[in-house]
Amino acid sequence: MRPEIQRYAELLLDWNRAVNLTGARTLEEVLAQIAAGDVLLAVPWTGIGRVIDIGSGGGLPGIPLALAMPQVHFTLLEANRRKAAFLEHLAANLNLRNVALATGRAEELGRQPALREQFDRAISRAAAPPAVLLELALPFVRPGGDLVAQVSPIDPQLLEPAARLLGGGPPRLERPGDGAGTLLVVPKLVPTPAGFPRRTGVPNRKPLA
Repeated sequence: MRPEIQRYAELLLDWNRAVNLTGARTLEEVLAQIAAGDVLLAVPWTGIGRVIDIGSGGGLPGIPLALAMPQVHFTLLEANRRKAAFLEHLAANLNLRNVALATGRAEELGRQPALREQFDRAISRAAAPPAVLLELALPFVRPGGDLVAQVSPIDPQLLEPAARLLGGGPPRLERPGDGAGTLLVVPKLVPTPAGFPRRTGVPNRKPLA
């Protein structure tokens, strides 16, 4: 195990006593959660330079990926200010020069020109139900990029109308290895219409699919 992963797990457990970052309670459980994110390394990363992690929480999956790929720049999006404070502390402690923090709601930040359609890839791990995640994540992705999210098994055809409405192509599921989990992959084909994302809270209350 790389020492920086061990340090990350220790910091996560330490802060978890005061901030609800993870349901894991032991170092072994935290390390298992981190290892589960390795499934994202199985997708192609050629040409990926800027990535946004939607609802980063305790830093999964963004932090381990940033440690594994120092040539890729990761922006961690987190609305909870206490969790964001942990992420800022973590990036400084691990000297992650390829990590930046975006504190706020995806519905609001997704409309800012500095972030809208500026990323090659959006990633996420259980930050929201798949139909909601599409609306929160795709506005950040440039045409030609994609969304890659760890999700529970779902029929991707149910998500296709919402994906197309947001500028995406047909969603698909990938299972890179036995027991490695399920990835939802959605290519971004054209710019997201100006009306999306809808105002704060609406994607959760009225999902597009």
